[in-house]
Amino acid sequence: MTDGVDVVRSYHSATTHGGDHDRSRLIPFQPLEPTNRPAPFKLYPDYPLSPLAEDDPLGRLLFYSLGVTRRSGTRYFRAAASAGDLHPVEAYVVGDDLSVRHYHPLQHGLTTLRPGDGEPIAIVLTGIPWRTAWKYGERGWRHLWWDSGAVAANMVALSDAVRITLDFDDDAVNRLVGADGVSEFALAVVQVGGAELRVPADIDALHVTAPALSRSPIEFPLITEIQQATRQLHGRLPVYSTEKRPNLRGQAMEELILRRGSTRLFRHETVPEAAFSEPMAVAAEGTPLLEHLVAVHAVEGRPSASRAVAEHLCYDQPLGGDSAYTVFHSADLEKVLADAGPRGYRAALFEGGLAAGRLQLAAFSMGLGATGLTFFDDEVKAAFDTDAACLLVTAVGVPDYRSRPGGTPRHPTYLTGFDDLMGRLHLRRIQSRRRR
Repeated sequence: MTDGVDVVRSYHSATTHGGDHDRSRLIPFQPLEPTNRPAPFKLYPDYPLSPLAEDDPLGRLLFYSLGVTRRSGTRYFRAAASAGDLHPVEAYVVGDDLSVRHYHPLQHGLTTLRPGDGEPIAIVLTGIPWRTAWKYGERGWRHLWWDSGAVAANMVALSDAVRITLDFDDDAVNRLVGADGVSEFALAVVQVGGAELRVPADIDALHVTAPALSRSPIEFPLITEIQQATRQLHGRLPVYSTEKRPNLRGQAMEELILRRGSTRLFRHETVPEAAFSEPMAVAAEGTPLLEHLVAVHAVEGRPSASRAVAEHLCYDQPLGGDSAYTVFHSADLEKVLADAGPRGYRAALFEGGLAAGRLQLAAFSMGLGATGLTFFDDEVKAAFDTDAACLLVTAVGVPDYRSRPGGTPRHPTYLTGFDDLMGRLHLRRIQSRRRR
């Protein structure tokens, strides 16, 4: 267990933005190499795909958590937020007979990989590290847990019957769904029926064929090492289920999810106190490993922090300072490791994504906008004078534009003005740099 804790500390330090840290084990590579970009969807062309019916309850849960709701050119945006819109999380539906079907988020169908006629009892969420490491390198392993937490935020908002666990036999679940434990591995088990998924330790590995994700996928030894090290657990991890929901104000949850999208520009406008306290209550409930540190910029009745400081803490991204308030989802990692062992690190990162996803939904339910941001790790700790490590940031504020709602299964909304919006964001960054 001690070795695993040391690996966690070493990995977290090496993937920290800013500061003087040993990064000698990070692989030098060209991020965002366009000719080596991973495919946005995992395909199984040799296996049968069956479309999900519009009124299928399981299909509803899958689409409004993982489905493609918008697109712009070759970019696809899904129901839950993802760092860099890279969406490394895959989903496999498991039956009570241990049959396995893979979810296709664009075609909204299930591909049968392990045949059977059992009733669905679980969804296994897996992560493909290369899909996010293509941009973020070894730090991308953190994003797997953040993104799965964001998916979970939608799931617990959609259903009272969902229970999500991070405490499972890695090897058995990987063999069940055909993940090799290196290029893809299980992140979470979502219980969706009354029965609990029990996977025999000696289950036969599922061997299926799928095209390579890109021309030359890169393996990152440090990612493999941290994934193996965080298998260790002592104590118990939380089980995540339905908690306090956003105030829907007469709208359906599906409508809210289709309206949600990462806000790219904020106006400097003050929001009512309820637009701060209510979303924060939604975000904080059900994330017992976290504390939520806040830089308030424009909330009625609350003192204001420096927008410039918050912008800098958020990796010099203007959204961090343009918001009405910016939340730094953090955890005391030494306490987490002492209480739960190395596997607790996974849970803390997952909760960061869960809290951020719930905060975004709550903000949108009140007519606001929100987005996730990266950050300078050590400088956040210094600014808030805390030992807690920042795990993810959510900026909340008044959007400077009206986004188009997402589309229905197999009919994503086409965003005609997305490039113009990104141009405005680029100009805002240039203006901010000039002021500094």
